[in-house]
Amino acid sequence: MSGIDLDAPALDPPSGVTANLDNPPNHNGAVIAIYTVSILITTIFVLIRLYAKFLFLKAPRLEDYLLIPTFGVYLAHCVFWLMMIHTTGHFVHLWDFRIRGMAPFYRNGFYATILYEAVMLAIKPMILLEWIRIFASAGPRTAFNWTCYALATINILLYLGSILTDSVSCHPREYWWDRTIEGHCADTRKLPIVTGVLNAVIDLFILLLPQGIIWRLNMSPRKRLGVSFVFLAGTISVGAAITRTVLSFTYAGSYDVTFNFSLAGTFTLIEMTAAIVVFAAPTVPKPTSHLVKVAGSSVGRLIGSNRSGSGSYGSKNGASNANAYQSIKDQGADSEVELALPERITR
Repeated sequence: MSGIDLDAPALDPPSGVTANLDNPPNHNGAVIAIYTVSILITTIFVLIRLYAKFLFLKAPRLEDYLLIPTFGVYLAHCVFWLMMIHTTGHFVHLWDFRIRGMAPFYRNGFYATILYEAVMLAIKPMILLEWIRIFASAGPRTAFNWTCYALATINILLYLGSILTDSVSCHPREYWWDRTIEGHCADTRKLPIVTGVLNAVIDLFILLLPQGIIWRLNMSPRKRLGVSFVFLAGTISVGAAITRTVLSFTYAGSYDVTFNFSLAGTFTLIEMTAAIVVFAAPTVPKPTSHLVKVAGSSVGRLIGSNRSGSGSYGSKNGASNANAYQSIKDQGADSEVELALPERITR
């Protein structure tokens, strides 16, 4: 489009506000901090999960293989979102954007959005499949299983539809992020509201599904509470999904789209991170405990080797830990919950 002043503000500022185009205030530092912490937490849980399934139990399943590319897509999302810092920046009001700065900002945002949708498409069915496997040893649970399959199918269709809609809603595609070129887009402002509501409902079902089974486990109240807490980590994901849905209503009726886009994107990160943690968390306690015991045993042997007559004690302690490790493996349990399930559920 000719005749556009690319250095002009993208939106007239509100009355009494002066546009700051040269050094607009932003919260890039907060975004870097949030993403750094989230990536660190996710990486720790993913590595423990992969260690548990591929090395500790030596029994990886389909969802464990899917975790690897899903984690890769999660990291790719983080890269694109952090690259937006090198444009005008995050949490910058639209009137502080130059028109020429919109395209780089939204181009990275477009790819980050698609990658977020891809992560959520995969991780929720993985969680539901994990629920089915974990509770299978508690006996037949036909209604529970079919509910999981139904939710997984709805989730896949929901996010496939979202990805396809975002990919083809603008012609040419570049018009999604660059409105200085010729093109047109379908009106999809209501789409985040619809997908957000369905997404929050699915998250809520995933959170509540295992609770009834967990609280009927034949185990001490303290252990039952601990196991339930692992699953209730999903409350963070549900909270982020609900918050993002509420923000979608604001986003649909607001002209300050850049600031709202950054805000909504922060909650997508929290939602993704919490979902991956929920998937990995049930397998964390046992392999972590084993690693701590092995480390303690190694330190004990190292100290004992410098003391007269203490070598046999170190060997005995190491053998005891090895036997305990083998006992866990012999049970074939994937998680803290599954170790409790052979005790059966109280009716």
